[in-house]
Amino acid sequence: MKLASYCLILLLLIGCEPKENTNPTSPVHIVDRDQLVERFQLIHDFNSVEEFDTTKLKSLENDPDRKDYKKVLRTFISEYFQKEMESFQTISKSENQRHILVITKDGWLYSVSLKQWADHNDIWTVDMYGDLSLAGLQQS
Repeated sequence: MKLASYCLILLLLIGCEPKENTNPTSPVHIVDRDQLVERFQLIHDFNSVEEFDTTKLKSLENDPDRKDYKKVLRTFISEYFQKEMESFQTISKSENQRHILVITKDGWLYSVSLKQWADHNDIWTVDMYGDLSLAGLQQS
């Protein structure tokens, strides 16, 4: 991916302030996006998550939650990491894969790759992930 794509996506991800923080009398925090992009580029190590044989894939074919990549992503973040998502954005997608950027409420950035299995009723599984703490990201 090109740096410009990451910058645009990260701007979309963190460029809006939640409604509860739009009070004109409260201080506005501006995130240093340059520093966020630099940290995102540090994700180089990826871990495999779910490995499936044909039997396991067959057993998942009738799970309706496996047909929705968003539900698979939410379940993965909440069960695997015991964390709550703040936001997520598809960075890139192809016919049977999605690469998603996730920010959790406790300040972690995840790059999650999901795979769709056309031969198994179009279910989604988590292929791999990489993570990075956003701790210390300065606001101005």
